[in-house]
Formats: sequence, C-alpha cells, structure tokens
Amino acid sequence: MVMRSVENARVALEDGDADKAIKMMISADQLCARVVAPPTIHGLAMRVISDAYVAKGELVEAKKALQKGLDLCKPHDGKAGMPEFMRQDLNGRMGDLLMALGEIEKTEGAFKDAARNMRRAAERFEVLGQKEFVAATLNRVALCLMEQGKHDMALSELAEAEGNATGNEHEAALLSSTLLFRARCLASRDELVDAREAMTRALTYAMACGNEPVVAECEAFLGETQEKSTVDEGAFL
Repeated sequence: MVMRSVENARVALEDGDADKAIKMMISADQLCARVVAPPTIHGLAMRVISDAYVAKGELVEAKKALQKGLDLCKPHDGKAGMPEFMRQDLNGRMGDLLMALGEIEKTEGAFKDAARNMRRAAERFEVLGQKEFVAATLNRVALCLMEQGKHDMALSELAEAEGNATGNEHEAALLSSTLLFRARCLASRDELVDAREAMTRALTYAMACGNEPVVAECEAFLGETQEKSTVDEGAFL
C-alpha cells in the first residue's frame, strides 16, 4: 500500500501536481506510523514528500520531512544483530536523505551545513561500496567548499572523488565534473598551467559522455588562457 502511494505520488510530481503528491504522502506517513512500517519504507515516504515541497518552493517543510526520515532511521542505525540486507537498506536510505537535505541547504546558501550533510551521505554510500555515488557526492561537497572559498579542502575532496570515479561505468560523466571543479580551484589560486591541464582532461571526458555545459566551459577557459599553454605551437608548423 505504501509503495503504491509512493509510486502514485511520483507520477503526480512528474505531472506537475505537487499538492496531490503531498496529500498522498501525508496519508502514507500516517499509514506507516499506524502499522509501524520499516524505517527505510517510512523514510522513503518522507523523501518523496520532501521532493513535493521542494517543487512548491517550501524548503522549510521539505527539510522537516527529510529530518523526520532521518530521525526514523537513527534508532536502528548500528543495531546489533541486524541482517546485512537491512543494514545496507538503512545506509542507503540515510545516505539518500542526507544528500537531499544537503542539496536544499546548498540552495539556501547554507554551504557549511550542506557540505557536512553531503559528507555524511558519502560515508553511507562508501559503506555500501557504491563508488559512483561516493564520487558524485564528493563533487557536490567540493562545490560547497568552493562557495566558502575553501579551495584547498575542495581539492582534497576532489582527489578522493577522482579515486572513486576512476574505473566505473560512469567514469566519464563523473570525472568531467571532478576535473572541471579542480581546474576552477587551481585557477582561483592563479595556478593556470595546472588548471589548464585539469581543464583539458575535463574536456576529454565531457566530450566522451556528451556533457555539453562542461565542454563549453572548458573550451572557453582554454581559449582565454591560451598564453599559459605548455604546448610548443612551433611543433605544428
């Protein structure tokens, strides 16, 4: 019943009817409480209702829903004797809730809080061995740190992101962003030669996966900083 409501709410959201989705999920929330649904299922309902509030621009209510989902999961976190599949489900749900909370905080300009919650999400995904999620999340952490002017810390997160992104099926898409953000950090420190190297690599990955916004930014940056190129132009004459 709850899962059916979740799917129906998602369809309503896709159709642009956030109010309908919220009504469905409020009912699902009440049902979960009544039957004492597993925290991962109840947490999913909170995640969907949060998406609906975000769609309406009601970010305070969205964060409340996500925090409720986390609060439902916390008493079970690390509980002794929990079957492995339940432990994995719980880590996955908490990671998803934390990431969603961090994205809202980033939208609000609360970059310190956003980075902290996204970092916690990455740790959950790491427990699951989901390297592509770890890499994508750390890219977002780095963006939050860059917004705070903490470029050294951002570079550390990006190095970890690169390690997680390398070798998986989403490598090109992930590394196009990782390397773009690295180049931005290096450029902010006026390390343009190294920034160009990172941007060139980002461009290669972006072209491979069709990430057009990254391609455009890379090409613009490389054109503007051509005088810092380490290529011997005479070699092509």
